[in-house]
Amino acid sequence: MRRAEIVGAAIRLVGARGYYGMTVQMLAESCNLTKAGWLHYFASKDDMLAELLDELERRDTALLAPIVTAGMAGDAAAKRAALMTLLDTIITRFIDCPDIGRFALVLQGEAIDPDHPAHARFRDREAVALQVYATLLTPTSPRPALTARMLHALMTGLAQQWLRAARTFDLLATWREASEAMLPGARPPPTEPHLRHD
Repeated sequence: MRRAEIVGAAIRLVGARGYYGMTVQMLAESCNLTKAGWLHYFASKDDMLAELLDELERRDTALLAPIVTAGMAGDAAAKRAALMTLLDTIITRFIDCPDIGRFALVLQGEAIDPDHPAHARFRDREAVALQVYATLLTPTSPRPALTARMLHALMTGLAQQWLRAARTFDLLATWREASEAMLPGARPPPTEPHLRHD
């Protein structure tokens, strides 16, 4: 339980101050621990970051991998629908867990620096994500790699705007409308309820 509290505090502090702006002393104090007490749970700040990113990646894989697997096994329409389900799920999770979303966005910005401890992880993870998106788009898009990059940028940009606007607009509805403008008909139309005639 104590470790989960420390992880939650780290997510909030990184989201507020960035990784470089956060110290072990701040982390310890936010959990009512001494610095020595905090170091009982993690060997260093870098080790904590690595463990935290590993855990978040495990959660992402559990949530998103089944969508990708099902899409890859389907036809062209199923692949395209799976991509939109995948991206809608990422946006929905961002809305449901804004602390984790803010953490990820702030850390991604910092990790543009090649010397940042998370630089290689974010670079490699983004490359994998773009490849997955492009593969799901390939049967139906003339430029799948470019479209994948544009969708990724749209999703990230809207998430940043939503946080800056203090969550005052409907992120999911805005994302769906904007992505539908980019890829008309990508999502299957909603099914109409069947009316019963007695």
